[in-house]
Amino acid sequence: MKGRFRSLFSGTFSGGRESESYTFAIALSVILHALMVILLTISWHTESKPKFTPPMPISAALVELPKATPKPVRVPDNAKQKAAEQKRIADARKKADAKRKAEAEKKAEQARQKAIALKREQEKKKAEADEKALAEKKRREEEQRRFEQQQAALEQALAAEARAQQEAQQLEHDQLEQARYVALIRQLASQYWNRPPSARNGMVAEVRINLSPFGDVLDISMMTSSGNEEYDRSVIQALRRASPFSELKNLERRLFDQYFRQITFRFSPEDLVR
Repeated sequence: MKGRFRSLFSGTFSGGRESESYTFAIALSVILHALMVILLTISWHTESKPKFTPPMPISAALVELPKATPKPVRVPDNAKQKAAEQKRIADARKKADAKRKAEAEKKAEQARQKAIALKREQEKKKAEADEKALAEKKRREEEQRRFEQQQAALEQALAAEARAQQEAQQLEHDQLEQARYVALIRQLASQYWNRPPSARNGMVAEVRINLSPFGDVLDISMMTSSGNEEYDRSVIQALRRASPFSELKNLERRLFDQYFRQITFRFSPEDLVR
């Protein structure tokens, strides 16, 4: 309807958006008055008695129309160029800032990666140094252990050599002592031996003598007979007469127990000759 009214009154009212707004308001007022007349006519015909209704005053007020949207102001070409240049500069500045930011982030990441690589390299060098130091420590400990073993072996060898020398000297001393006291006993027995007429050179009588630490003859046993009973008996008698061999009291008890507690003699007429 609004369109139709606009078309009806388009010849009378003209002049842009503001004229259209006024035209619409007037048309609306006319329609309202027409509707009022129609309603009054209908109510007059329906009533049995006509009633006179005095006319009602109609108040009309100017409706405030919406403000017209301002038309875009045409900017001169130089202003457009300036705005475009400013926009281009702003965009370039943003791009430069973004580029600088990206480069800064890239450099920061490179620095971080470099720091990580440097830290790893330092840790690797430290681990290698620690491993090298540990290997050097083990090498020194091994050398020290070998040196101590060599020293211990050398000391043991020297001690063994010293013991061997001491034992050799002791053995030589013991053998000399044994030979000296054996010769003493043999000499004493020779002094008390009486050669029987049946004794012949080459006879050998082997006897075993048990002695006390004081040189007393405890027992004499004939181990091997010379084959001449008279000669064997003369040897045993000579040993009993020479007893006790008191010189044995000066002999070390160790040597006595080892060599003279029980001793075996081999007698021949040649050995018993005075």
